[in-house]
Parts: sequence; C-alpha cells; structure tokens
Amino acid sequence: MTRPVRIVLVDDHQVVRQGLRAILQQEPHFEIVGETGDGIHAITLISHLKPDIALVDIRLADMSGLEVCRHAVELSPHTRVIILTAYLDSNLVHQALRAGARGYLLKDAEQMALVERIYQVLRGEYAFDPRVTHTLAEYAVQHPPPEDDQVLLSPRELEILKLVAQGMTNVEIADMLYLSPATVKDYVRNITTKLGARNRVEAVTKAVRLGLI
Repeated sequence: MTRPVRIVLVDDHQVVRQGLRAILQQEPHFEIVGETGDGIHAITLISHLKPDIALVDIRLADMSGLEVCRHAVELSPHTRVIILTAYLDSNLVHQALRAGARGYLLKDAEQMALVERIYQVLRGEYAFDPRVTHTLAEYAVQHPPPEDDQVLLSPRELEILKLVAQGMTNVEIADMLYLSPATVKDYVRNITTKLGARNRVEAVTKAVRLGLI
C-alpha cells in the first residue's frame, strides 16, 4: 500500500485552511496531518511531524511565511515547502526561492492546478503559478547583469527555456517536443548550469536579463 502524502497547512485565516482542507482531502493519496495559523507553531509542527509538503501563507500574524520556510527546510529537510499566497510580486518570489521554497502558488489557483503542482513538487521539480513567470521581466530590469556576462545555449536549450518561461512542466514540454521527461530534465539541468542558476525560475530570470528570451 502506498504511503499517503502527508501535508501541513499554515495560514492565519481559518476559512482559508478549511477551504484547502476540503480541496486536498478529495485527493485519496493526500493526508492533512496538521494545521495552524501561527508561525512559531508551524515551525514546531513541521519539525515534529516531518510532513512531505507544507503549504505556507507568506503573510502570517506573528512572522513571515518566508521565515517559517527557512526554519522548516533546516529542521525537516525532507519537507518541501510551497508558498501559497495572494501576492504576485517578483521580489517575494525570489525571496521564497532563497528561503528554500519549492513552489510559489497563488491562492486563486484552480483546484486541479493546486493538486497537480503538489505532485510536481513531489516529483522533485519546482512548481510555480504560470503567472509568476510574467513577474521575472520586472525583476530582470531591476537587477541588470554585468556587461561581460555571456552565456551560450544551443537552439534546443533555448527552445526548452522559452517553454519553461511559459510555466510548462517537464512532462508538458516532453509531450510537446516528443521527448522523454528524463531528456527534458537533463536539458533543464544543463541550462541552469550554464546560466549559473540554482533552479528553473532563476534560469528564466537570468535569461531575460541577458536578452536570451
């Protein structure tokens, strides 16, 4: 029997937690093992329960959800934190990445999109609302690269990078380009290495800054 995906909900609005619980409990492989609206309690819960996924609001009454994320990934490396917020802000996206988040989703996402993004993170990928990628240009303008910063990508790598920038997953890209997901994953790894990025979102950010896409 497959072990259920254990999830902790962190949001200081009870009605939001109730809505998330109602959505996630419809998925037979998901189990809500804890919830709280308090940041300090969230850190304790995650440290004790070691869930697979922690959905964390970025704005909590007692501390930032980003701070919760930083502590969570340190105390429970197995746990993958997904920021769930109403704020679409390029700086917040990058702060979330630096804090160790594996996803950045907006609260108005459709039910099926939320479930699929959770599975995406469980597969070891980063998961971002497609609308998040549109904020990267703003961040790129605010953080111009050094003039001598040059990166050479192959035509196929550029093609895949443009699809990543549209918010497509490795599986979706593989289906479109008639490649295997493993091949796409290798391409994405090569792209991030060449760009000196830690993940796909940083790769898109740097590519925009360099005028590659």
